[in-house]
Amino acid sequence: MTTPRPYLLLALIAALEGIALLVNGAIAVFSAATDSSYGTQGSGSSAIIIEVFIFAVLGIGLLLVAKGWFTMKRWARSPFILAQLIGLFGGGSMVLDSSASSKVPGLLLAVPAIIGLAVVFSPAMVRATAAEYKRPGSGIT
Repeated sequence: MTTPRPYLLLALIAALEGIALLVNGAIAVFSAATDSSYGTQGSGSSAIIIEVFIFAVLGIGLLLVAKGWFTMKRWARSPFILAQLIGLFGGGSMVLDSSASSKVPGLLLAVPAIIGLAVVFSPAMVRATAAEYKRPGSGIT
C-alpha cells in the first residue's frame, strides 16, 4: 500500500524540522568548542549541555514523528501539532521582535509550522484520518 500525499508531505516537514534541530545542536557544540564567549550568558558549560540535549531530544522526536507519518500512524498527529504550535509561537515572537537579526530565523520557524498546520487540518488529511478511525480492527468503536 502506498502512502497518500498528505502523509508524505507531513513526514517530509517533520523530517526536515527534526534534521534542522539536530544540525542546530551540532552547531551549538561546534560554537562552544571554538568560541570561548559562547554560553557566557547562561551558566557556562551546563547551559550548553542542556541546549544540546533539548535540540537532540526534539530532533529525534520529530524524526520519529516523521516515521509515524510515513507509516500512516494516528499517534503522529498530536506530537506533530504540538511541535508546529511551538514553532509558530516561537517564530512569531521572533518575527515581531524589534531586532532585524531575528526576523529571518523567526520566519524559518514560523513558515514550516504554518504549512504543517494547514496540511494537517486540510480536508484531504481530515478525510484520511477519519478513514483510519473507521478501519476494521482499529480498536476504536
